[in-house]
Amino acid sequence: MPAYLRQINITRLVIFLIVVIGCFRLWYATRIGLVADEAYYWLWAKHPALSYRDKGPVVAWLIWLGTKMFGNTVFGIRFFAVVLSAGVGWLIFSLARKFYDERTALWCVLMALVIPEMAVGSILMTIDTPSVFFWALAVLLFWNALHNDKISTWFWLGLAVGAGFLAKFTNGVQLICIGFFLLWSKEHRRFLFSPKIFVMCAAFLLAGLPIFIWNVQTGWVHLMALHSRSGVTDSFHIRPEQFLRFLSLQFVVVSPLFMIGIVTATIGLLLKKREDLKIQFLLSQFLPLYCLFAFFALNNAGQPNWTVPVFVTGIIFTVVFWHHLVQRKPQWRYGVIAAFIFAGIMTVGLHDTDFLPPQKDPTGRAKGWPDFADHIQKARTKYNVNLLLGADYQSASLMAFYLPDQPTVYMAPADYGSSQFTLWPTYQMTPASRALYIAWDVQKKFPTSLMQQFPKIELVDDFMAQYHGTPRQHVCIYLCTQ
Repeated sequence: MPAYLRQINITRLVIFLIVVIGCFRLWYATRIGLVADEAYYWLWAKHPALSYRDKGPVVAWLIWLGTKMFGNTVFGIRFFAVVLSAGVGWLIFSLARKFYDERTALWCVLMALVIPEMAVGSILMTIDTPSVFFWALAVLLFWNALHNDKISTWFWLGLAVGAGFLAKFTNGVQLICIGFFLLWSKEHRRFLFSPKIFVMCAAFLLAGLPIFIWNVQTGWVHLMALHSRSGVTDSFHIRPEQFLRFLSLQFVVVSPLFMIGIVTATIGLLLKKREDLKIQFLLSQFLPLYCLFAFFALNNAGQPNWTVPVFVTGIIFTVVFWHHLVQRKPQWRYGVIAAFIFAGIMTVGLHDTDFLPPQKDPTGRAKGWPDFADHIQKARTKYNVNLLLGADYQSASLMAFYLPDQPTVYMAPADYGSSQFTLWPTYQMTPASRALYIAWDVQKKFPTSLMQQFPKIELVDDFMAQYHGTPRQHVCIYLCTQ
């Protein structure tokens, strides 16, 4: 490496990279529309609560704060997604620097910046962004707690895991990761039943109180939601095609060469470095959660983003493994360079996918909504309706955000707890009630509750929402009258 490069202050360089890329992401976040889940969480933020049907409350709290600062805009919704993603980058750098050195930490940050899944997640305001942030924060606090002998650090660790749990229930598995490490490391087993571990668990329970109180108030709605989302609605079945789909999706969202590198590093370190304390620590924050989702994938592949917290430490041990391999066998550096280039091309490409066919566009879920709203607004005026109903939470949420007056939108009455809409006040029928019912396709059957309220339901518009002249979403508008 040239001498002048060795003189660069790496910490300042990382701060510069994080700030510059953060500014770019704040700008780019306003260039693409919301995905349906973001619009749904925005509706949550308009109904402040201790928790919500599908997830914990943190994403709604962050959106509430962002929209208070910047209005009910895409920027306001996504502001804290970018801020927390910058925080994740800094936490990865801090952890890798603490474990190894600044140059290793720099490579870890660079890898995190070009992994497609993490790049996209840094812009969208979904539950993954706060989940990964609090996971990374808890990893750093756990390492500090093991070495500074302060019981207060264990308390803060419990709060960090609890805050992550408020963002995404997956973060509760981090307690298992912590226990796994304490069992694995002989010198730290003494913590397993120490006062410090009980302080951590007490802090976790304290942080989780909003979810507990909300479930008591609502009749344990979260148990219903978790059962429906687990993919195991009746009984567990081994479906090889689902597991293969899980693996293939992981290779796509992480990038193929990086995923090969992570798998190779995991196996190699387990075989040759499993007694190394740092490797034990890093793997303990990776293996339990990844293996859990791999097990569930035998029945249902799930979503590829579910595993994203594991890459906080997965990136670090992968960089360390390949750094040592390149030192021993320099020819492997070409493979490392290729992995970074390939992932970088994928990530850059994700920022402009308009040239792709709609059915293959990974960002297609964020496109076409202004045209979608324009058709609905014209139908509202033409048919003089006073109610707007969505066939599902996606159509209802997107209508609520993208229509000019951001009106109150409902779903047809449904079973209690089947969606967040069933926990909010619904519309009241009057002799003058006229509604538009929005669905993604031609409906052969309507909800019984809707048909009872509106005996006459007719299709009044059937269109493809356009984005820059390209058809994106098939939408049907029905007029519901008495």
